[in-house]
Amino acid sequence: METCQRLSNKQRYFNLFFRGLFLFLCLSVFLVHPMQAQQVNIERLEDNLKNVYGLKKLKALNELTQHYHREDSRKAVRYGKMAVRLGENIFIEGSLDLEEKEKVHLLRAYFQLGEIMYQRENYFEAMEYLESCKALSQELQQSRYTDRTSDYLSSINERIASGDIKQNFFNKTFNDIKIGEVISSATNDLTIKSQINLGEADEKKGDYQAAMKHYQKAMNLLKNKGDAELINELNLRVAFILDSLNQHLAAQEFLSVVIDDMESERAQASVKAFENEIKIAPIPDVKAPFPSTPPKPPKVEPKNLKELSDRYAKEQDYEKSLAYYKMYNELTQKMVEDSLLAEAENQKREDEILMLKQQKQIADLNVKTLQQEREKQVRLRNTYLLISFLILISAFITLFFYLSKRRQHKRLEIAYRDLDKTKNKLAGAEQKIVKLLSQHVSGDVARQLLMNNTDKPGERCFVCIMFLDIRDFTPMVEKLSPEEIIEYQNNVFGFMIDIVQQHNGTINQLLGDGFMATFGAPVSKGNDCQNAFEASKVILSELKDRTQAGLIPKTKVGIGLHAGFVVTGNVGNEQRKQYSVTGNPVIIASRVEQLNKTYKSQLIITEEVFQMLDKPVNLKQPFLEVEVKG
Repeated sequence: METCQRLSNKQRYFNLFFRGLFLFLCLSVFLVHPMQAQQVNIERLEDNLKNVYGLKKLKALNELTQHYHREDSRKAVRYGKMAVRLGENIFIEGSLDLEEKEKVHLLRAYFQLGEIMYQRENYFEAMEYLESCKALSQELQQSRYTDRTSDYLSSINERIASGDIKQNFFNKTFNDIKIGEVISSATNDLTIKSQINLGEADEKKGDYQAAMKHYQKAMNLLKNKGDAELINELNLRVAFILDSLNQHLAAQEFLSVVIDDMESERAQASVKAFENEIKIAPIPDVKAPFPSTPPKPPKVEPKNLKELSDRYAKEQDYEKSLAYYKMYNELTQKMVEDSLLAEAENQKREDEILMLKQQKQIADLNVKTLQQEREKQVRLRNTYLLISFLILISAFITLFFYLSKRRQHKRLEIAYRDLDKTKNKLAGAEQKIVKLLSQHVSGDVARQLLMNNTDKPGERCFVCIMFLDIRDFTPMVEKLSPEEIIEYQNNVFGFMIDIVQQHNGTINQLLGDGFMATFGAPVSKGNDCQNAFEASKVILSELKDRTQAGLIPKTKVGIGLHAGFVVTGNVGNEQRKQYSVTGNPVIIASRVEQLNKTYKSQLIITEEVFQMLDKPVNLKQPFLEVEVKG
């Protein structure tokens, strides 16, 4: 049966293998590579861009921006800016009549472009798009975009406040251009704005100490810039915060600074009157014939203003000297700024030309890369087809061998089936033999006879022997019929035999009016003397209960127990053998049982048995030295 089960399991495994192989071949031959399918969809989307307009085009541009976000950031920026311009044209300028909820596509365009600019470290442009995204998301109540945009803006503000963006921006963009003052001014403005934004955010959260720190940093930067109005506004904010925290003295200090600044502004109002004394002469209205050039307006040279300032200083007219000196500084600064801006514009044009060249080179590289990718996909597809073909051939070969082995297994299965039937018949016959044999001898003896070699010589072992005899059996059976005698014997010996077997004993002989039992042969179960003693007491107790209950006629028995070494084995010839126990302990046990008649008792044990019992044992009679017959 186990072999048949093993064969059926193998057959099931083969079936599962071929099903999986068939599915793999179908997938290899008919499915399109996912990357190739995605690339085809993107190319189709780019080709159809010219044929779609309005909201559909905005959706397509958002999809392209998302696709190229990781692969080609330049393309992503280009498509992102196109999406933003188109979305603003649709929704802000109102070129189309659409529902308010459709603005989410413009919101997506703002966010994607701001995220790309942030990752490219273009923080100024990123802040512009992210702020637009935040305003629109609050209008549309899109909390997901609001939270993510706020995270990006907080990160930018923290970078600006720590000075990281200033250093990175200067090193990467204007390292070779000598316009450090312009960059420094722009960066300082951005840093001031970031510090104020961080202070406002902390003030809303209730972290007033952090808010005052940010406002203080912004005021320090504003002092270098000279923006008194914004400084006063921040001083007022700090004063209000300190007043709300019950720090009134500190709040009065910030208020006094604001008041002093306002008084100084009134004192400086008189200085502005001198700025109108320097007037540039008007351009004369001279009509010159073509192609003569019109006359240039007279220039105010800085050195002239410096000379005027020095002259009034010598005359000790310090107010006019200060005014001219201020104008001299402003004009000089303006000329320097103009020259720097012109130089920056030229550098910007050169950078744009260089960028266009780089974009052309990148486009050529992208085309080349795309061609290589397509060739690679073709080679990969051909490889898949070749592998599928080889697997198909291997599958046919495996199927051929499988079918041939299957025919052989069928033959073996028939043979094993016949063998199992024979085995089952033999097992049934063995059970019948054991059952019949157990009816004549005990179960242990029957198993010993079947398992051991019959030619094996006898064994010497220690056993406890029980002899049981029914008193006055002969006068009793003379009054009964044969059927009644057999019924009486079955009723009496039936429960006694069960008790002996329950206590690991073996019935060796049934003697008509008694029986002989051994404990410890052919198999010992531990303390055999204790088992024999307990079995004897249970037999006497059960016999008394059955007699009093009227289940059996009034019956008395005598039991003798003796222990010692005996010889066990099969005795007889080839036609008839019997399991026998031989030795002096058997004879002594028989004689001890006969002593019950002399002492008017029902159970007598020898000292050999007593020594093996679990103590204490309640004995009604002490041990005596007795001569037995023989």
